[in-house]
Amino acid sequence: MSTTVIVLIVIGLIFIFVSFALSEKLSEEKEESAGVVKIPKELTQEQKEKIDTLIRDYMDQQVDGKLADIETRLAEIVNQKTLALGDYAVSVNEEIDRNHKEVVFLYDMLSDKQKEIMTTVNMIDEYKKEIALMVQEQAAQNIVRDSQNVQTPVAEPETQEPVQPEEQPETDADLDDAIRDLEETPLPEEAREELENVDNKDMILEMHKAGLSILEIAKHLGLGVGEVKLVVDLYQGEAK
Repeated sequence: MSTTVIVLIVIGLIFIFVSFALSEKLSEEKEESAGVVKIPKELTQEQKEKIDTLIRDYMDQQVDGKLADIETRLAEIVNQKTLALGDYAVSVNEEIDRNHKEVVFLYDMLSDKQKEIMTTVNMIDEYKKEIALMVQEQAAQNIVRDSQNVQTPVAEPETQEPVQPEEQPETDADLDDAIRDLEETPLPEEAREELENVDNKDMILEMHKAGLSILEIAKHLGLGVGEVKLVVDLYQGEAK
């Protein structure tokens, strides 16, 4: 083997080793530029603890972020529900206020109707009193008119002594005897008919003054009890 061949072989081997070294260096530069971390096959305890710390920190960050997102979402939901509840409460308060106003209006209307009814009842009572007073006045006027239309004097009955209204018993015994005679002795039929045309007012007042009751006066004069009572009530003060 010649010297030239040996030199060429050595040069070829040198080129092979140089190209291999250059290729490894270029591959390392590419991995570093791409951000690839080259992990050794066996890690030390310190490296393992560092990796665990990094993993825990990353997980804590992720959990905190998710919790923050959840809290934000829950706060939004609570705010929405609170606003909805507030709107519902406002609508309920408005409904209650409207119902209260309707009840107050109905109560006021019923109070006004009650006042109107009471006023009407009072007016009816006043009208009743006025009508009763008018009836009494008309009855009194009829009695007075009938007494003023008398044309014939009272005829003295033959069967009994005439009654003298102007004269009064001088003693209590005479008054009692006169009352007893009037009570026990009824007037004859003819005297009753004649007494219907006389001034009954004076006769009623005198008989009442003598102590006769309204029923007895009505019985003797043939008049109604109500008519006698009306005359006594109207003219009793005048007779005194």
